[in-house]
Amino acid sequence: KIRSRGLDTRVLVKEYSGEDAIGLARAEQNGLGRLQSAWLKNYLQSKNKQDLLQQMEEGEWAAAAQRRYVDGLTNTPTQKDDENLITLLELLSSQKAQFPAYLGEMNLNDFYDDENMDPNEWYKMLGVKPPQPGSVWLVFEYHGLSTASSYAVPPLIQRSKLPPKRGMFGGVVEAPPLPPFRERARYVVQGVLKGMLAGLATAHEAGIVHRSIGRNSFLLSSVGQDKREATSPYAVVKARLRVILSDWGFSATAEEATRDKEFGARSRTFGILGVDSYENQVASDDRIDIIAQKFAMAEDLNALGLAFLAMLFTTLADPATPTAPMPPTDDDSWQRLFSEIFEKDMEQFREYCLNEDVWDSVVELLDGEDRAGWNLLGDLLLARERLSEWYNDNKGGDINDEGMDELVSSNGLLSHPFFK
Repeated sequence: KIRSRGLDTRVLVKEYSGEDAIGLARAEQNGLGRLQSAWLKNYLQSKNKQDLLQQMEEGEWAAAAQRRYVDGLTNTPTQKDDENLITLLELLSSQKAQFPAYLGEMNLNDFYDDENMDPNEWYKMLGVKPPQPGSVWLVFEYHGLSTASSYAVPPLIQRSKLPPKRGMFGGVVEAPPLPPFRERARYVVQGVLKGMLAGLATAHEAGIVHRSIGRNSFLLSSVGQDKREATSPYAVVKARLRVILSDWGFSATAEEATRDKEFGARSRTFGILGVDSYENQVASDDRIDIIAQKFAMAEDLNALGLAFLAMLFTTLADPATPTAPMPPTDDDSWQRLFSEIFEKDMEQFREYCLNEDVWDSVVELLDGEDRAGWNLLGDLLLARERLSEWYNDNKGGDINDEGMDELVSSNGLLSHPFFK
């Protein structure tokens, strides 16, 4: 039935074993569940699909899903839940939603309770080892396994590692030349980077912060069956790309995030009092709840800025040969360079990048349109600092001031000139 509707029949199953991992599983369920529900509600409202919206809000979808296990045991048809599941996948796929669909949790009780269960039979059926005692298996929509991190390699190096192909007479045929820089840059900037930002914007619009943004947090997938297509050094068609923000195990609502003690310690270094701190209770600043939530989102933006740096200066780098040495491009190195060595001075940071021949084309790209690329990186990397400056310069000011809101707006950044 799924295949007949043009959908992928594969799923991704994650196993969480151990107390800490199971805690992450529950957080992932909650965070992704909230996001999925908020996205569906907004989409159905925008398309005036009142029947579907009413079914969801009245709990019909949830009731059908909860009955599924018992229905399966009693050979009762599960057509209602099947249809709901297919509808969900169709909506997310057609709109290229930037998060993976959460499909449910596998009920492993039968496996644990069956003393005669042969582990080899489990392996034969699913191709993986049996679950660990007490583990949790969550099921998600399948988008492949290629991450932004695996794509963050200079294309010349990617090309050199492609398996050799042989021609008509058996000889090895050289791989075709890479697409022009302009086409590759458009794919990276308007496809990959904008897709990464769009994923974060979707979460923030739903009041959710990710809290573990990095290159490994993003899956780069394709609308086709071969999900690896999106990370090929020859990929340049944005329409075939899907960018998926995954790994929601550390996510929380923005309000929940502000109650974390470590969060309060970090925000205080930027002059923003912790929500539950004694200082805030004495100050009685009624703006702190909102500004703290904005700061939680600013932390996501800062992390995304580091991921942007890593993507730009690897996927668009131009080493002389596949074995030529490259400057370090890991997140820790970018953090140290920008924050500690150049003390968050974007001009000095630009000069450092300009002195590396391998990055000439990247710097030229970022310099375009009156340095639009550097301005975007500044909006991301300095989101916390600019929010702190606004807050401390506007004591007693209106928290709903548009200037403040624009400082931490992932959705607003989607219209940035760099993406034009």
